[in-house]
This record gives sequence, C-alpha cells and structure tokens, in this order.
Amino acid sequence: MEPQRTGRVLRRLRDDRGLSLRDLAGLTYCAWSHLANIEAGRRWPKDRGWAERVDRALDAHGELLAAWDDDQRDNARRDDTLRMLEQSRRESEALLSAPDAAPLDDMQDGIIDVARRARFESYDKTLSRAMAIRSELMRRIRAGAHRPEEIRELYVALGRVCGVLSYLTLDLGQADTARIHAQASFELGDRADHDQLRAWARGTQALAFRFVKDFESARDSATDGLRYVTGSTGTAEARLLCGLAASVANLGDSARALELLDEADRARDAAGPDEIPGLFTFSPAKQIYYRGFSLMWADDQRIQRKSVKASERAIDAWQVQRSPGDEMLSQIYLASANARLGDLDASLAAVTPVLESPISAHFSWVRKRLNQLEGLLSQNFPDSAVAADMRETLTTYVHTK
Repeated sequence: MEPQRTGRVLRRLRDDRGLSLRDLAGLTYCAWSHLANIEAGRRWPKDRGWAERVDRALDAHGELLAAWDDDQRDNARRDDTLRMLEQSRRESEALLSAPDAAPLDDMQDGIIDVARRARFESYDKTLSRAMAIRSELMRRIRAGAHRPEEIRELYVALGRVCGVLSYLTLDLGQADTARIHAQASFELGDRADHDQLRAWARGTQALAFRFVKDFESARDSATDGLRYVTGSTGTAEARLLCGLAASVANLGDSARALELLDEADRARDAAGPDEIPGLFTFSPAKQIYYRGFSLMWADDQRIQRKSVKASERAIDAWQVQRSPGDEMLSQIYLASANARLGDLDASLAAVTPVLESPISAHFSWVRKRLNQLEGLLSQNFPDSAVAADMRETLTTYVHTK
C-alpha cells in the first residue's frame, strides 16, 4: 500500500485549477498514466524533485511538497516496522531450531500490558515493546540469568510474547510469519507442559491458516488444540470450537458448524478464568462475532438469517467490549450475510458505517473482507446499478484508505 496524501492533494490541486491529467502531464513532462496512478494511490513518487517540479507547475506554494514530505515520513516508519517484523520472524525461527533456547523471567506485568493494549495502540509501538521484552527474556535464558526453577515460567512468558507477535503480523497481512510465531508459541508451551498456552497457540495457528483460506489446515490445528483443553484452560475450548466451526463452514459443512458453535456456548458456560487478559482471552463479544461470520456461508437461508442476527448482536456487544477492528468486521459480515440473502438495501446499510470510519493502513482483515463483499455484490446483484456503485466505492476505499 503506497502513501496517500500526495495523491489526494495532487488530485484536489489539479481539479481546482481545471486541469486534466493530460494537461498536467504536458506541464510537468510526466506521463499522464503515471499521474493517474499517483492520484489513485497505486504509485508514490520517491523523488522529491518530482514533487518540487509539480508543486511549481500547479502554483501550489509548497502544499504538494508538504504532502510528499508527510508521506515520506510515513514511508520511513513503515519501513522501520517491516524491519522489526523481519527481525521478529528470524528470532522465532531461531527458537524453532534451537530447542534448548529457553526464555522469560518475572516480566509478566509487561506482557499483560502489551496483550491488553494490542490493537488499540499503533502497531509499531506494540511491536517495539513486545520485541524488547522478548529480547530481554532470550538474553536471560542464554546467559543463564535465572534460577533453575524459573525455566518453565520463562518458556511460558516467551511463548506469550511470540503469540502477541503472531497476532500483530497477521493484522499486517503476513500470514507466513504469523504462523512461525504461533508455532514458536506452541513449542514453548509444549516445553513448559502448559496446556493453556498450547491450546491458545493452536487456535492462533488456525486463525493464520484461515487468513490464506487453507481451511483444512485450520481445521486440523483447531482439532489438535482441543487435545490440550483441561479444566484450567479458561476460554480456550470455546475459542477452538469457534475456530473449528469457521473452518468447517468454509469447507461447506454449515450444519456441523452450527453444532460446534452451540457446543462452544456450552463450553463458555463451564469455562474458568484465563491467566492473561487482552489477546489471550476469548470474550463473549468475540464468540458472538464468530457465530455471525461462520454461519453466513450456509446455503440454507434459515441459517443465513441466524448469521444476520448474530452479527447484529455482535455489533451491539462491541459497543461495550471495545474492539474497533472487530466491530468493523462485524458490520462487513452483516453486509455479506444480507447480500447472500438477496437483501441489497440491508447489505448497503450495514457496510456504510465502515466506509465512514477511519481504517488502520495495515488492518488487513478489514481490507480482505471488503474485497470479499465486493465479490458477493457482483455475484448476487450482477444487473444492479446500485450494487455496481457500491462495488466501485468499496474498491476505492480499500485502495485509498
């Protein structure tokens, strides 16, 4: 995704001056198609001299140049984030290849704080904090700076940090890296013989597999995770059953998905507390949300209507259990279920609040599901001009926000 300010300012300045793309191309000795790509956010001019030249041609008094400078700063921050992601991937790979490389100490408060704040603060801040904690845990392990009885705690803590990194990298669209972090989290939980971490890590692996539509592997990961469910694993069973339901629903077995979701409701009623909050707990709102998007793939309209009701309930629940990204996704799932039911007006009404809201430049799940909704509108309303307009709006939103 390229920076956006330069394109938006360029388009506005050109329109204000009544110039076409070809007019501006002639003034700046630049291909009109290149200018069109910049305005649409598909390209970003890396040469500051370009910005200076076009700013002068438009008599913009430095406005376009300022937009380019802002984009340059954002680009630098994005590059820093990507470098940290790659470093975190290498470190998790090292954990996988070095079975005796044990981690953690008494830094649980820091891990809890990161897990609570994740997805509410900026990705680069959470990523930086998580990696700092992990580096210190690994240093203490390698240096032997711990008491022998602390080894199990070190493994568990490091496994949780790897779990946070798995969630962050998946939000950023890097499913392969997310799976590596999740596998490291599982193996650390396995070394510590910690069922709650093992079950949670398997659920996160299933999530990463679903991201790339590998629903068989997602099903297998969730199923394996259920082996570690005990009376002390908190909401892990409900989460795994919901993940399994989402997987089998996408494999075409909506009846089985409904059974699993009902089983998950019973598991929640019997669940004890989770050891760690935030990313490591499966909230009631999240469970309702899973019901909504799992059931929307059914061919049976009766089950599709259950999906609609579940997504409506999830949207209400997110007003209390705040999670902006999940709330946006629930709106999209509601729109998708209504599209599959053939109710175009309800579908458009559901997705409109999403289009009026800011979206993190990296929130890959939202972009992915909006693309999916665009396909449903094309498939279910091929002759509707209104649906065609919304499809164009979705495409523009996904590529310019």
